[in-house]
Amino acid sequence: MMKKLIVPIITIGIFCIAPYIFADETIKGKYCYRYGDNETRFEEKKHTSAELREEKEAFRSIMVYEPKPSLQGSDSYITIGIARLSGDTIYQIGGKYVTPSASGEYYFPISELEFPLDVWMVSVEGSKEFAEKWKVSVGAKINYAINAGKMKDSDWLTLSNPAQLDVYSESDAYLNALIMDIDIQYRFFERSNWSFIVGVGYIRQNFDYECKLNRQWSPSGLAGYDYTGTGSVDLTYEVTYSIPYMEIGIQFKFKNKVSLEASFGYSSIVNVKDLDVHVLRSKVSEGDCDGDAILFSLKGRYSFPRNWFLALQLDYTKIDTDGKQKQYTDGAWTATIDQEITSEQIFGVLSAGYAF
Repeated sequence: MMKKLIVPIITIGIFCIAPYIFADETIKGKYCYRYGDNETRFEEKKHTSAELREEKEAFRSIMVYEPKPSLQGSDSYITIGIARLSGDTIYQIGGKYVTPSASGEYYFPISELEFPLDVWMVSVEGSKEFAEKWKVSVGAKINYAINAGKMKDSDWLTLSNPAQLDVYSESDAYLNALIMDIDIQYRFFERSNWSFIVGVGYIRQNFDYECKLNRQWSPSGLAGYDYTGTGSVDLTYEVTYSIPYMEIGIQFKFKNKVSLEASFGYSSIVNVKDLDVHVLRSKVSEGDCDGDAILFSLKGRYSFPRNWFLALQLDYTKIDTDGKQKQYTDGAWTATIDQEITSEQIFGVLSAGYAF
């Protein structure tokens, strides 16, 4: 019985409600008034614009479902901030080697160069939310202070005692750094004030150094290794990290003002290329390494009226790679040797942003 009534009920409902939903200001409404048992008359009445709007809104509130806005808030924004990068990028050589006349294996490492990453930077980021749950972010960071600290060069030359440090030097390191990041996230399993996120991204880091020797000496007492720098550039070094990654994280929102996001990322396909030029010896070394990286990020945000907000972000990155280094002297190949390039980085930024 109920199935037979559904179609007539829907039809009557459509005809009764349609005039109010689609009426415009020029249409006259007709109302039916019943007097007594059978007498019926129709009266025409002109509607004012205000009355039409009120009637349409009354029916709209009953018949039209409007989903609540996301409790996560707007994820479309632009930010600019001051950042601090701390850490180092290190390369070591040793192990298996090949020269034009021989091949063999050293202990590892026989040489290590540690380059500092202690600089102040400017950070800019833009983010756009689309299709309700997707977000794409693009960011760039560049340093405005070039003094990065001391570069440390260590050599272990005694075959009979590989643990003995034979040559050590420190140089002033001047750095030009550029970090770029693109990230795509998807929000899922949403609840009233939290949700999970998954994403993929790509980070490209380029660190370009000029180093001026302070002093070199031999801690083990070997002769012929004591030098004092002249203030000129003795070594240049450039390293580029390419890091495609996947990530998973969680977002929280408190009282529509404070939000917090924590994420963990991993990459198994990191590629690193570096170029070391010893200016005084006309020696050039080129490295190509592959490995992995872990990335951890913690972001906090406090919202103000008129769509403005402050954000605080802390990132940790650890990279481990290995590969080969080719060495050239006066343009001629002299050796190929095992190489490892590693980096540990802590990045913090305080930024102001505008959401739209």
